[in-house]
Amino acid sequence: MKTVLEHFQQKCEAVLRPEMRKSARKATTALAIIACACMPAHAADPGAFAKSRYTTPLTDVCPSPFIIQKDWLAQAEQGPLYQLIGGGGEMSPGQYTGPLGSTGIELTILEGGGGLGLGDGETAYSALYMGNSRAGVTPHLGYQELDNAFIFSRRFPVVGVFTPLDIAPTVLFWDRATYPQGFKTIDDLKAFAAAGTGKIYVSSIKRTFGLYLVEEGVPADAFVEGYRGDGENFVTNNGTWLNQGFLTSEVYKFAHDNNWGKPVDYLTINDLGYRNYTGMLSVATARLDELAPCLEKLVPLLQQATVDYAANPAEANGVITDFNAGKNGASWWKTAPDLMEHAARIMVESGIIGNGPNTTIGDFDMERVAEMLAIVKPRFDERADPDVTPDAVVTNRFIDPSIGLPR
Repeated sequence: MKTVLEHFQQKCEAVLRPEMRKSARKATTALAIIACACMPAHAADPGAFAKSRYTTPLTDVCPSPFIIQKDWLAQAEQGPLYQLIGGGGEMSPGQYTGPLGSTGIELTILEGGGGLGLGDGETAYSALYMGNSRAGVTPHLGYQELDNAFIFSRRFPVVGVFTPLDIAPTVLFWDRATYPQGFKTIDDLKAFAAAGTGKIYVSSIKRTFGLYLVEEGVPADAFVEGYRGDGENFVTNNGTWLNQGFLTSEVYKFAHDNNWGKPVDYLTINDLGYRNYTGMLSVATARLDELAPCLEKLVPLLQQATVDYAANPAEANGVITDFNAGKNGASWWKTAPDLMEHAARIMVESGIIGNGPNTTIGDFDMERVAEMLAIVKPRFDERADPDVTPDAVVTNRFIDPSIGLPR
């Protein structure tokens, strides 16, 4: 059991800037708590918190603006990126740009989605090589998914350098009253399929976790493909179907509205054995050496911003809400404040944002990476390097192991 003093000291260390942490540990417990108490909370002045927190000089090692390509429209899962700027940035169609704290460089966060933030047919990984035609730039880092990093390891080879999400927020959800016993395993899904009481509505069973479930023995005819964030099948079938969704979005929306307004339960794809890293920030393999001096200093700031967002997401959430209300991503994409508050909270409570098996945030569990390679390797085609290895697609080289959420 931690004493109260030890607990507060650990909380304080979690929010100290990386360059301050070592010296703070040398201070007495009482002094550490006093120093923490005197640190400013998220200030009313937009961007003031970021400027006071993210101070590592980057002008000599990083390009400015430093450009990060997201894989979708602005939402809570990307909150740590907006945390680096806070409310002091400039909103424009398809991007948010502002000073990265007081590091001396600008940060540009680009919207994702083919035909939205990206050009038609473009992806976050293709943009690292061919550019984002809509924005007219080639980003330095882009959001990737681990399974796709292997699948595209020849066509668009990348190296993941930081993963803000330890667990993918993708879920299957169901109506609690209809299925009070719920579903916990693949065997439960097989039994559901055999009973014939409903269908499992997913985006596809030809790739990613849908294909994995079929490969693990859930009959293909138990699925209906075509999910694109919609819930009509769930509602029109009176909650007898299982639906793909996100713990940060649909689980909350269906419990409170979405023509349903009744409790739902869920199971993450991680719990089903498809332990994918989604939203991992990656660099084109060909540019790794070029950007390494920048990443050495930038990645710890990304780690710290994730810790800070988990502790107090209000400013970053406000930026995202206002950005979407201004139709800077897509006119139909909205992120209401209550949804953002739920998403930020549930990500921490469920371990989506978390340290994983150690005390470090944002690093990769290499055994888990190897496990994903074993799952997807039988699906390799001409897009993949047949000899790809786990350490070819992710690295913990730039991670500061001392930065993590308080235990």
